Amino acid sequence: MRDGLVKIVYQGKETETAPTSVGGFLASVGVAADKVIIEYKGDILSAAAAASAPLEEGAELNAFKVVAGG
Repeated sequence: MRDGLVKIVYQGKETETAPTSVGGFLASVGVAADKVIIEYKGDILSAAAAASAPLEEGAELNAFKVVAGG
């Protein structure tokens, strides 16, 4: 952690953010945790789990929106 920031990889890009939860980070970038599939450190998290999971230095985070159609 540098200057009070945590470096993570979000959607394949390195970014720095204030220490927060996974859900807090997603909200800060405009993503509703209950509307996406959240992959954090190789695991799928529910929105409830994301709300309390702390962001860790160097962790990878992805959010996927499922689109259905025909």
